Amino acid sequence: MRAPRVRVRELRSPAEFAEASQAAKAAWGFPDLMVPPPPDMITATHSGGMTAGAFEGEALLGFVHAVPRTNLGQPAIHSHLLAVRPDAQRRGLSVLLKLYQREWCLGRRIGLVTWTYDPFMLRNARLNLVRLGAVVPVFLPDFYGKVGGIYGELPSDRFEAHWKLESPAVERAARGETSELTPEEAAALPVVKSGRRPASPRVLLPFPAKFPEVFRDDPAAGIAARRRFGRAAAALFAEGFEAVSVVERAAGPAYVLERCGA
Repeated sequence: MRAPRVRVRELRSPAEFAEASQAAKAAWGFPDLMVPPPPDMITATHSGGMTAGAFEGEALLGFVHAVPRTNLGQPAIHSHLLAVRPDAQRRGLSVLLKLYQREWCLGRRIGLVTWTYDPFMLRNARLNLVRLGAVVPVFLPDFYGKVGGIYGELPSDRFEAHWKLESPAVERAARGETSELTPEEAAALPVVKSGRRPASPRVLLPFPAKFPEVFRDDPAAGIAARRRFGRAAAALFAEGFEAVSVVERAAGPAYVLERCGA
């Protein structure tokens, strides 16, 4: 018998929204307080947002949830939550959900999607910048306060991704084409070090690998590392840089930042 095909569609019933809420808790390990309850997601969707799920048969494997955003001077939505059940991860469902979101937006003349993510999560950084073609121009320190779950007592620092849906980079990414620096190209870029930024329009900003595991044995060191990184990122963004990619090096992962218009 053929396995059911995964399909993406908007959620239709309160029961499906309730299933999405449970999927978010399972994926992120958040307490009830940190996951939008089904009535909130239903209301946001009814008011111009979108919530879509990836289904295999009748089973919800993951979902993406977004709310209208009105403070950027152009039609936009803010993608508040994307979650894939632990037993369905590493199947490309995050990309599938985001590409559905892109088509949903373009069909409504919405050209920008924003969302936040932890800058130390390499897997998410690769998804957002390399696979989807988003850029990051904003650093938000301790954006949500203490959230618990996989973050423990670490501050909830966030990068804000901007997904410019009709940009050449995003259009290429939607076709499955990704442009990534080679190890040789990455090695040639100057590296931002504590308190010093190279005079270059393109730089590398390193961050610790293996988050959050690397910080569980020494939370104080983890917090100090996040603060150092946050100060450097905020200074670069204030100077007109934005994160455009991420690279993996022998010395650890690093963001590629470019000065806008360079």
